[in-house]
Amino acid sequence: MPLILGDWFCMKGGRSSFLPELPKDASLVFCHDDVIKDRIITGIEMRFATKKPIKMLIYGDWGVGKTHLTYHIRWWLEQNKNDYPAYPIIIEIGDITRKSRFDEIVRPFLDALGLDFLISLVHAYRGKEPNVAKALRDKGVASHIAEAYNKILLSSPGQPPVDLVVQSFEFLKGRKVASHATMGFSQPLDQSQEFYQVLLAVGEMYRTVNDGQRLLFIADEAAKLENVEADEATEYHWVTANKLIFDDQNSSFGFIYTVSGKQEKNLPRAIWDPQIQNRLGPNNAHRLDTLATNDIDTYLTKLLNEFIDRNRVQGLVDSGAIESSLFDPQTYPFTSDARARFLDYFDRNLQDAKPRDISQKLDELGFLAGKKGKRLISKDLFDVLGM
Repeated sequence: MPLILGDWFCMKGGRSSFLPELPKDASLVFCHDDVIKDRIITGIEMRFATKKPIKMLIYGDWGVGKTHLTYHIRWWLEQNKNDYPAYPIIIEIGDITRKSRFDEIVRPFLDALGLDFLISLVHAYRGKEPNVAKALRDKGVASHIAEAYNKILLSSPGQPPVDLVVQSFEFLKGRKVASHATMGFSQPLDQSQEFYQVLLAVGEMYRTVNDGQRLLFIADEAAKLENVEADEATEYHWVTANKLIFDDQNSSFGFIYTVSGKQEKNLPRAIWDPQIQNRLGPNNAHRLDTLATNDIDTYLTKLLNEFIDRNRVQGLVDSGAIESSLFDPQTYPFTSDARARFLDYFDRNLQDAKPRDISQKLDELGFLAGKKGKRLISKDLFDVLGM
């Protein structure tokens, strides 16, 4: 039988790793409590208190917990939807080249919502605004984009979409549509203002239909935007799109970026141009740091308390499968001296004291222990990993 860490170390819920899983573990907070509760969640509450959409930038080193935080925000909003109504959509930004434009974000957001969602939304919006195209134009949406949404009315909710509706959907995603001239499309969308207005329109329709509730677009891993810095025109395109998103005049939808960068000076200009900074404001940019000495112990303790089935572990001790003379319930799955060495390793290497690194090292040590038939992680295993 192959070694399965989750079985070997008595993990709960069918787990097979000490790495938190998403979205399964979105409700759990293992670290960064002060930033998350006192700044980010409080900041969200403040935005609702002033009836403004959530707009935020979250940055920090790779593996520090940014993606987990986005899912925790989504979970928190779902748990508190009666008081803080929002509909979050999370995407990971895909491959970005020096010529990539804002449609690289718009497209996955629309795909995440789906055409069936848009068909139902536009029909519901017509129930509030009989002239869909005019109502969207009045909100600042360009005529050709408003008309593309209006064409979606040609399909009914729950029915297979007709070709023109599918073509409209592709047009709104920035793709070239065949026979566009006969269909009334100006081909293709390529301006930053146009891609922003695609989101503006869907955000405005959603807000109107759902009594003020807003869409919240969450784009993970914006560090890839540093690639557009090689092309001045493309970078300016992104700067313009993000200025529009974070401007106070955008009251239709919320937006959160996460980006890998230890310091503000390392953030891509496409997301951190001075004009974008001014619009976002200092209270809406949040940094997640690597863990301090005491926080490493706290992270490990919270993780193990959540993941380990203590009753199953005690059963192995009682049966003799775990040597009772080496077992300490406070340090399991480590021996006492091995846990101290594990914490000391990260204390000496604080630049690596990130949740993902800690969990990955725990997986590696656990695997080595299991391969040797050991039910506890002991000090001698650290030398194998150069720890």
